[in-house]
Amino acid sequence: MTVVRVRTLVIAAGLGAAALFAPRAAAAQPRLDVTVSGAWWDGYDLGQRRAAITGPQTPTGSPVTLFDNDVAIRPGPGAELRLGWRVFKGVYAEATGGVGMNTIEAHVHDDIEQAPAITASSALTQITIEGGALIELPTWRLPHGNLVPFVDGGGGYLRQVHEDRLLIETGRTMYVGAGVKWRSPAVRPRGLVQRLVLRADARFVSRTAGVDVDDARRNYITVSGGVGVRLF
Repeated sequence: MTVVRVRTLVIAAGLGAAALFAPRAAAAQPRLDVTVSGAWWDGYDLGQRRAAITGPQTPTGSPVTLFDNDVAIRPGPGAELRLGWRVFKGVYAEATGGVGMNTIEAHVHDDIEQAPAITASSALTQITIEGGALIELPTWRLPHGNLVPFVDGGGGYLRQVHEDRLLIETGRTMYVGAGVKWRSPAVRPRGLVQRLVLRADARFVSRTAGVDVDDARRNYITVSGGVGVRLF
């Protein structure tokens, strides 16, 4: 057997071993993060609506204000499910589904008959389906795990359902955020404990359309914290 043939066999064996074992090593590193979180969705003002009449029965035919109505969505609890797929090191494509249990509130005041101001409220369920990207920043290595700060951003679909389904509105969302994950330092985690992830998020959300008194963009904050696992 010539030296050339021996070298050829060695190279072929090396390539075969790389093809056999490299995919297994890569597959052993988790690519999918699944996180379930409790959340708090902040409220925001929807603006003012003025009830007025006009016509020949009013002085000089000018409008007469009957009362003013200030409308707002109040803060409330929520829940979020996140699925993150690692596309390269530290970069994830992420899908989020969220449900917020808020209250829509109307404060009626300045009644023409000087009636006392009153506030009426009703439940409002807010549902979001969003997609975006998450980028992990340099890891803080600790004795009992790693802290991984991150930034994220994206957008999606909003559905708002009034109690008894008397009113259903849809809109769009955009968000930017930041947070931190705690996870095991193991590169190839084994067992549930090594696969656990603790996560905290804060997001700035900008909303268009949906329940409103004007065609305006509304902004609010969401914060969440939860637990997840690293899979595959």
